[in-house]
Parts: sequence; C-alpha cells; structure tokens
Amino acid sequence: MRRILLMVRKDLLRQLRSPMAILLLLSFPLVFTSLLALTFGSGSQPRMPKVQLLVEDLDDSFVSGALVSAVTSEQMGKYFDVEQVGADGLERIEQNKASALWRLPKGLQQDLIDGTPVEFELIRNPAQSILPEIAEQGLTVLAEVLSAAARVLEEPLDDLRPMLDEPSAPGAARVAALSVKIYEVIDRAEGLLSPPAIVLDTVQLEDDEGEAGSSGGASTSLIFLIVLPGISVWGLFLVGDMAMRDIIGESTRGTLRRQLAGPVHPGQLLVAKSLFTASVSLISLVLLAGIGWGVARQGIDPVGFVALSLALILAITGYASLVYGGARTERQGATISSVLLLIFAFVGGSFIPIDTLPAAVRRVAPISPFYWGTSGYQTLIREDGGLIDILPNVGVLSAIGVVLLAAGAALLQRKMRRGAA
Repeated sequence: MRRILLMVRKDLLRQLRSPMAILLLLSFPLVFTSLLALTFGSGSQPRMPKVQLLVEDLDDSFVSGALVSAVTSEQMGKYFDVEQVGADGLERIEQNKASALWRLPKGLQQDLIDGTPVEFELIRNPAQSILPEIAEQGLTVLAEVLSAAARVLEEPLDDLRPMLDEPSAPGAARVAALSVKIYEVIDRAEGLLSPPAIVLDTVQLEDDEGEAGSSGGASTSLIFLIVLPGISVWGLFLVGDMAMRDIIGESTRGTLRRQLAGPVHPGQLLVAKSLFTASVSLISLVLLAGIGWGVARQGIDPVGFVALSLALILAITGYASLVYGGARTERQGATISSVLLLIFAFVGGSFIPIDTLPAAVRRVAPISPFYWGTSGYQTLIREDGGLIDILPNVGVLSAIGVVLLAAGAALLQRKMRRGAA
C-alpha cells in the first residue's frame, strides 16, 4: 500500500508543478455560470428594443382601421412602434429603417363578410433577425384572433351580407334582428371574455425581509446555484478524463515502462492511477463547491453531499478507465471521450435544464451519469433534500462506477501485461 501511495504522491506533485490545464478546465464552469447569473439574475431588467412596424392600409375600411388600432394600442405599444405609411413602405424596409412592413389587402372587409379567405402580406427586413420574427409571431396571433372572430360571427355576417348589397337601407326590424344575433353571440362568449379565461400576471420575488425587487443579488446567487451543478459535473468528468489519460501519455514517454521494470506490479500501478484520477477529481470538486458556497452562502445536507460526491468521483474514475483501457492511442481516447462527454452533457441536462428538453430526450436521460449527478446536486440545493432523497442518485452512480472501473481495469491491465506500456 505504501508503494501505491508513493506513486499517487508522485503523480500529484507532478500535476502540481503544471496545474494550468486543470485550472483552465475548472475555470470554464465558473465563468460560464457567472455570465449566465449576471445576465439573467441582475436586478435591472434589460430594455428590449421595440419592433419598428410599418403598416400600409390598402383597404381603408372599418375592419382594417380596427386592426391598425389593435397594433397601436397601449398594450402593444410596449413592444411595437407602429407607423402607417403609403407606397414608400417597401423603400424604407430596403433602407433598413424598419423591422417589417404589414400590408392590409384591398377588399379585406368585404372578403371577411363574404367568408372569403384573406391573405395578409408581411415583408421582413432581411438585415434584421430577431425583431422581424417577433413581428411575424405577433401578427400571426392577431390573424388567428381575427379568424376566430369571423367563425364565431359567421351567422350574423351571413345576415349582414345581403343588406350591404341592397340599394336601399334595411328596415329597422332587420337591423334589430341582426343586433340581437350579435348580442347573443357575445353573450355566449361572456364566460371566456369577462373575466378572461386565461390571465397573465407578473410577480416579483421577495427577499428574506419581504421587500420585492430590492436587489438583484439574491436572484443572481440563485441562478448561479441552479446552473453550477450541471456545468460542474461536466467539468469534473473532463478533469478525470485528463488525469486518466496520463497513463497512456506515460507509456508514450517511456516512463511507464521504467516503473514496470522495477518492483511494481501492473495491478499496483493501475490502482495508483485510479487513486490519482479520483484524487484530482475530488480536489477539483472541493474547489468548485467552495467557490459555489462562497458566492451563494447556502447550506446543504453535508451527509448527502459527501455521499453523492464520492459516488460521482467513482463514476468519473470508472468512465475514464474504460475509455483509455479501450483506446489504442492517447489521441483516439481523447477524441472518443470528448464526443461521449458532450452527448452525456446535453442528454443529461448539464447545459440545458432537463425539464426543457424534448420528451424523447427526457426518456433517455437516465442513461447519462450526468443526469444522476446533476439532478442529485439540484435536489440538495433547490429542494433542501437530504441523503434519503438522493439515495437513487448515489446508488446509480456507484453502480456505474463499479461496473465501468472493473471493465476498464481489466482492459488496462491486459495492455500492461501484453507490453503495450
């Protein structure tokens, strides 16, 4: 055992003399998480630019005027800066003076009354990307509302159509009957319109003292803690991969052969490399956890944290040993590992929250060790969970680590015995 510990100490001291690679790997989770937290968790809300929308009304009717009034309302005015134009609208789009041009076709009102399909024309500014897309989505909603209103008022419109074609004004009785039908349609929709079936409201989170929006520090720290676990799990797997890769690097440099020439059994050397990988990963985890605690100052269950961390370190070591036990060269192992880690990270919710992923991806997420590590830390942080709550995570990560480490150790030891080192 003493010989194994001496070899681990030798590798740690050698890594300490050139720590830049590990520090760069650990800096990415911290920088990435900090940027997200500062961007989305700051107290001041970023001001979104308004969509510069030009409207060319070729119909000049009651319906077209109502549509123009809808996009120039106070509510829409928060997002749209609308200006009515004539034939010069297209020229202003070409001069990059607006985001989009909306043309209301001639005969719009009559087509709606006749039940004829109506086509709106939206010309997007090709020099812009986001604002024209907002204009298109907003006008699509408005067109859906207009289409629904035409379907709901289909019967009154059928009665109105012949009145408009008659040379003389309709009688009072017909107008009254039409008014009653319109009233009945509106009355049937009263339950959905007043009050609205769906109400959107904006609320502000309160801090511990009950003052809403007093500071953005709390939300920044919260976002930092939410994002950090997933990115850190990915970073720790990269650190473990780099540490285990050293076993092939030493074989290339010839130092591994010299060690095996002495009184060192291949099994002892393999245990030493595994302990070295686990030690480097554990030190990196402690550094990330310390920085996370220093930023957020949020306590978590220590027993659950230690159990989950040790299980994660075991999974990292097992994964790295299997990759480099099966790889023929250092470059091949690094390439395969990079691809696998990216896939595991995206599927396991390290980069994108698992709840926002498609259903098909969520179904396969449990095959990724990142999923069990990330969800375990999030349970401890966001839900104030304890060891009982994360026992499935600890069990799965431990099983992954044991199985992969056993397979990887067999492959690495076979390489050494065959003289591959």
